Amino acid sequence: MEKHPGKLFYRLSRLSPEDELPLRRKPKAKVYANPLETQALPPFRPDGGPPLFRALSHLKPLLPQVGSALSLKDLSQILYPLAEREGGRGFPSAGEAYPLEAYLVAFRVEGVFPGVYHYFPKEHQLFQLSARAEALAWSQALLDLPLDKAAALLVFTLVPERSEALFGIRGYRYALLEVGYATGLAFLAAVGQGLAAYPAETFYDEAVARLLGLPEGEYPGVVLVLGR
Repeated sequence: MEKHPGKLFYRLSRLSPEDELPLRRKPKAKVYANPLETQALPPFRPDGGPPLFRALSHLKPLLPQVGSALSLKDLSQILYPLAEREGGRGFPSAGEAYPLEAYLVAFRVEGVFPGVYHYFPKEHQLFQLSARAEALAWSQALLDLPLDKAAALLVFTLVPERSEALFGIRGYRYALLEVGYATGLAFLAAVGQGLAAYPAETFYDEAVARLLGLPEGEYPGVVLVLGR
């Protein structure tokens, strides 16, 4: 029996013609009933800014260098690919299970209190969950990645049980793919506005989960460092 967890995962999640998918239920999206604050975001601008391929030519991971704040308009553009519109979102999700959650850790954002926010895709809003945004603790959680000039962190998490309800253990694979889709789009949206963005995939999982206050069954996926 394979004991390596990574290899075991891929072996158990392989799909064969004789396998049947559960397809039992469609899960509900996560909603916080009592946030500390609710922050509406400005409408998305469908025009303006550099063309897509010009943005792609500058697409490379960079840590913030200037240390200045982000604006709410910056955040609105970055988060818009994750927003719900016309019954879906801006990235594919197997079975429309959407096992992805997104959190913003605001250090320096104009008009926004520092703290941890949950992104609510249905209304394109941020719900404040905590008034604490400890840059040092986050730096330590990211293996001492320098965050002194970061304005915010966009943290993508996975709730793979949503996909598992439809596809069995293969749903864990789909959850990982979805984090990749969403991170790539947010990364492109940030760079397209001339911002610095750095996807941190290596971190202490329990530390990140503790800083976000994640419940059991929800796991950190990628931390996108944002700034100028």
